[in-house]
Amino acid sequence: MKNIKFLILMSIFLSAILTSIQADNQKSLAELYKGGKVRFIQELILDDNSMPEDVFFESPLCIMSDAKGNIYVCDYRANNIKIFDASGKFIKILGREGQGPGEFSWPFQAICAKEMLIVWDMRNRRLCALTLDGEYITAKKITYDTGTPQKMRSLPNGDAVIEMENTFFREQDRPQEYTIQIFSPNLEHKKTIYSQEVWRNKYFRRGNVPQPFSPLVYWDVSPDGKIVIGFSEKYEISLYDSEKGKLSTFTHSYEPVKVTEQDKKDHFAGITYSRGGVTAQEIPDFIVKNTKFPKVKPAFNSILVDSEGNILVHAYRKNRDEMYKYFDSFDSKGNFIANVQVIGDISFPASPWVSFVGKYFWQQKTGEDELFKVIKYKTSK
Repeated sequence: MKNIKFLILMSIFLSAILTSIQADNQKSLAELYKGGKVRFIQELILDDNSMPEDVFFESPLCIMSDAKGNIYVCDYRANNIKIFDASGKFIKILGREGQGPGEFSWPFQAICAKEMLIVWDMRNRRLCALTLDGEYITAKKITYDTGTPQKMRSLPNGDAVIEMENTFFREQDRPQEYTIQIFSPNLEHKKTIYSQEVWRNKYFRRGNVPQPFSPLVYWDVSPDGKIVIGFSEKYEISLYDSEKGKLSTFTHSYEPVKVTEQDKKDHFAGITYSRGGVTAQEIPDFIVKNTKFPKVKPAFNSILVDSEGNILVHAYRKNRDEMYKYFDSFDSKGNFIANVQVIGDISFPASPWVSFVGKYFWQQKTGEDELFKVIKYKTSK
């Protein structure tokens, strides 16, 4: 009799857990954000064990998916793109090292644009258009005068949205120019929808000097094709249409965070300077002299749009331990939802390499064994 009672209680307990999980799965992401807390739960890991014995991750960066849910991992040091199905089963490799059609030299960025794959082949300085099976379609040379692609996203019609950085190396007192441009699937330039000068680096003959906490351009694309752009000098974010231009702007109140002496120490501690193949033991004076610290940090340092069109903004916080444990959430029109705390060991994915697929997002991490992993996370309560 006791065993029967125990089995009944266990059945009720398991049924309650299953009901809770199902209810959680049915909630929209906006509803999860409204609760003020979320967890990012690891769902799937792709690593060297996910591939044949002679295939390895060498430096995976960009992760994307096609309409069937297949996952494409841009492995730039391996000079190829590794493809997996939605369950994580290895399918094949696209590309190899070289300069010919279908070959790459550091494929740094890639997007799935409808039935095409568009790749920024960095050291060959070209955009390449391929079929999803890897067949070469066309390529477009990107000159230094044109700029350098920094980030890419696709629109529902197959167009590509590409952020370009134009650096004026011979004019050290001139900031970089960032533009967001629209390209057709066959890589024809259609228009520039946004332009902004930034001081990300200052360039000298002896090298470049990073400018800490300089306001930068952050952006992403919503599922319906709206382009969400913010310049972090202030908490102001605009929605753009690729044809009509700017549609609307929303703002959000925030308390500026001061740059501390510890921030300055951390900045210089993170710089590695080498010249002639020799790494300097101390930071050269010309770097210290030409590094300008602002009094306060920018309003934010990341904008992501999830698969429902909600806009997630990562703002600086006074408490350094809380830095990556909170984010602001807005709906697709810019209406504030909630400031959300991330519970657990996983932090907010403030990275241009993150991509959302459904309630999931993918990001690359390096394990304790220093081997690369591509991990799928689910957003949950």
